[in-house]
Amino acid sequence: MSEDDTLELEIKDETPKPDSRTQLEEMLEENTERVVNILRDRGYEIIEPSQKSELDKVSETRQKSSFEESQVIGFAGKGGVGKTTLSALLLAVLAKKENTRSILAVDSDPNTCLPGMLGAKNYSTLSEMVEGYKGGRLPPRKFRQEFNSLLLQNEQEYYDLLPMGKGEGQGCYCSVNNLLQSAFREFVLEGEYSYEYVVVDCEAGIEHIARKTSAFLSDLVIVTDGSKMSLNTIKNIHSTSKDVNIEIDSKYVLANQVNEEEALNEIEKISNELGMIFLGNIPEDKEVERLTRKGEPISELSSSPPLKKMEEIESKIIAVNGRSSPDKAK
Repeated sequence: MSEDDTLELEIKDETPKPDSRTQLEEMLEENTERVVNILRDRGYEIIEPSQKSELDKVSETRQKSSFEESQVIGFAGKGGVGKTTLSALLLAVLAKKENTRSILAVDSDPNTCLPGMLGAKNYSTLSEMVEGYKGGRLPPRKFRQEFNSLLLQNEQEYYDLLPMGKGEGQGCYCSVNNLLQSAFREFVLEGEYSYEYVVVDCEAGIEHIARKTSAFLSDLVIVTDGSKMSLNTIKNIHSTSKDVNIEIDSKYVLANQVNEEEALNEIEKISNELGMIFLGNIPEDKEVERLTRKGEPISELSSSPPLKKMEEIESKIIAVNGRSSPDKAK
């Protein structure tokens, strides 16, 4: 920062009591966050210091991490192509694999359909947590504590759940985005109890890419039904991720219930032109259609062509990233 580049800060006249260490820490943390946000707004690249994990309580079902990093797999695409169904299928595959230590299902679509497809019960959304701070202070430390508590509250039998819910206005978490990214990194990706697999049902379209809310993805699966609009969305997501410099290790294209060979050839051709990996096609299945139509959990599937195909896809994604499949790591 140059000498001429002044930084204006509002200094609050708050003097905590001598014995109020927590209040003092929150004041310091809050104002540090304000400085960081101002610098970010002015275009400075900020490298955040590592933060001490504040796990006040540890779930008995969560195990300490024994892997190098989380694998974060996101499903994106035009609305209505089946992202949520395929996210649920992958979660079902991961849950059935031996030695899978921990899974987090993230529903970033404001419509919050993924929990129903998973048969989840008694869960809270991030938007409900944030709503409690509307118009008031949002101390970073308090936010991180409540974020961790939300993960613990949303534990299901085979996975944990993080539904984003409805955001500010039309699904945007602008005012808490920096806090959310920090908490997500600390408790989901890098902490002592980080998750082995994170599956994200992304919101429809490209906005999540443009806003960089998909910046944590290691794998991006773009779903298409073969329609012209969904093929255009593949191209738009690919170009937008490059424009905003989102570093995603591997990008894939997955057809969903595309029956015509000519259409599948066109999808594969576009995938190759964009340098993306074509994962094939998820076949139609009456049982999947029935469960989806009735809003019943995909976990009810014991065996089906879509489930078998998703098992192949899961193995391929793991192989591309150089990770051994959990049930082979005995």
